Amino acid sequence: MKALTLAAGLVVLAAVPVRAEKPATDFRADFEQAFRKGRTFAVVVQPGVPTTSIYGVDGKSSGTAHFSVDVVDGRWKVSEGILDFDQTAADTLNLGEVMELDSVSYKDNRVDLRMVSVEAKKVTRGSGFGKSTKREPVATNFKFFFPVPKSQVMTAADAPMAIDYVETYLKAFPSESQARTYAAQLIAGGARPTSPAPARASAQAPAAPASTSKKEIKVGMTPLEVLDTLGRPQKELTFQNTTRWTYPDLTVIFENGKVKEVKF
Repeated sequence: MKALTLAAGLVVLAAVPVRAEKPATDFRADFEQAFRKGRTFAVVVQPGVPTTSIYGVDGKSSGTAHFSVDVVDGRWKVSEGILDFDQTAADTLNLGEVMELDSVSYKDNRVDLRMVSVEAKKVTRGSGFGKSTKREPVATNFKFFFPVPKSQVMTAADAPMAIDYVETYLKAFPSESQARTYAAQLIAGGARPTSPAPARASAQAPAAPASTSKKEIKVGMTPLEVLDTLGRPQKELTFQNTTRWTYPDLTVIFENGKVKEVKF
């Protein structure tokens, strides 16, 4: 009798129509051309979003902790999902901060991106004599709710919209050096660009002054440090993990976000 009941149950389950995959496979393929786990670095263009240590509130996590936010209608709010509990912000994300895409997941017409900081932040735990502060990587899980009806299955045609939507918070780049270069330009400009795609410095910035402080540029400096000293370059060329900035009387070559060589 039990065998018959189980068999009947399986028949009923088989008769239930399988829910359509959301978003569609072709959407995922196109979206992950811009946002791919372990291969995408993003620049924070909306400061103030909460973040927390990857080791969690108590410092005992295996490195998977994060602070979750929902991005709905272009605005963020603290997530209130069933798994979003005991969230204590260790800090907030800064304008121009560089993060790496740790994971991508999909649910209905939503994409979740867990972003981990490239550089560690100061995290303070405890109080009184037990208080401790040390630098640790931080993570934020962005849940992007796309502005489409829940009944609509997102396809490849929706991918450009989705990427633009995400890039109002996180500008994506295929390498850390490109992300750092853009971050330095963003910070130097003092405001978030409105264009969904990062503009080249040569098309947007005025030429650097004719006189430059050559001796102050040293191997290991960041793009922001070079900008503070020399101003914006006349021309910029980026290839894979190498970026070349050209000034009137010298060229600065970056590799992986740091000055590798200065040519006079």
